[in-house]
Parts: sequence; C-alpha cells; structure tokens
Amino acid sequence: MGLNRRFDRTVPAFQWKRDNLDINQREGVLYLGKQPSTGGHSSLYYTRLDQALLLWAIATAIIFLTAQFHAFDWHHQARVWSALSLTMLTTTSLRAWPWAVALNLRWVVYLWAVITLIGLGLTDYAIYLSVVPILLNLCPLWLGLCALGYGITAIGMGSRALIGVVLVHLIAIGLVWMLPAGLFGITGGAIAGCLFILAQLEWDHSASVLRER
Repeated sequence: MGLNRRFDRTVPAFQWKRDNLDINQREGVLYLGKQPSTGGHSSLYYTRLDQALLLWAIATAIIFLTAQFHAFDWHHQARVWSALSLTMLTTTSLRAWPWAVALNLRWVVYLWAVITLIGLGLTDYAIYLSVVPILLNLCPLWLGLCALGYGITAIGMGSRALIGVVLVHLIAIGLVWMLPAGLFGITGGAIAGCLFILAQLEWDHSASVLRER
C-alpha cells in the first residue's frame, strides 16, 4: 500500500507550483494562461488531483454555506446533498485515479471513498431517524472524519502539509463548540478552504513518493 513513508524535511511543506511538472502529472492538466509548450509560462494550472480537490471544495462550500445561510427542509437537504456528494465522489475518484495509479497510491482513493460513505451514512441515518446526538454534532463529525482521513493520508504519504491540515480541522472543531451560531459556516470554511489551498499550491505529497519509485 505504500504506507509509512518518512517525512522529508528537505522539501517545503508548501510552495508555489513549478512549471516543470513530473511526467506522471502532465496528462490531463488544465492550464489557465499560456501553456509551457507555447514557449510561455503558465499563469496557473491544475493537475488531475488539483481538479478533484477543487470539485470537492466547491461541493463542500455549497453544502455547508447553504445550511448556514439558506437552510431548507432537512429531509430534502439530505437527498440533495447525498446525491451531490455521491456524484462528486464518483467524479473525483475517477479524476484522481490515474494519479493514484502512477504513484501507487490507490489506497488514498479507497480511504477517502470509505470516509465519505461513512459520513453520508451517519448523516442520513441521523436525519431520517431523528437521532439527536448525531444531529447536534454533524459538524464535529465531518471535521473529525476529515481530520482522520488527512491524518492517515499524511502518515502514509509522509506529508507535513497534511499534518497542518489536520490541525486546522481540529481547531475548527473547537471553534464550532465555542461559536455554535456559525457552526456550518466554520465547518464549510475549514474543509473547503483546506481543499482549495491544496489545489492552489504544491505540497510535499510527491517528493518522497517519487524518490522511492
């Protein structure tokens, strides 16, 4: 499975994206601006993994910000958001799969699929059966599941950047308990914000992996 890689402190946890992409990252890249093949520098680009992260960031922001500012019937929300989440899960898994195969990280895709399905299952169970303890802790539940997923992924990939993301989610759990009036906004901001940052920057997810190949 490629787990337990050592953390490589010679590589920055985060840095601006480079123009010279590794060969396994070039296919399927979405360029915004000039492409390297035209002789210019790309102003911004998104690899297949970046695209998957961005899609989840958008979906997460829609779900939690709607719950915060424009909430509607909970049962209807459960149906709509479950459909959106399952669509995103399928789309992003397919988008990230070539990257996972190239770096022998298929387990990452499986891990996040399981975490997403567990979260959806518990959320829908709580809503349809009116399980109050879970309903009162939906935001800590999702933040905790995401923190768990990032923690496992960080250890498996040797990524200090993802350890930082774990800390952001844990801090968000504390903020949710202290500021219950904004719990959905805080949760959506933390989850979507971290995904957006991971898609915008280059982080230490590939250096140790490529070094072992």
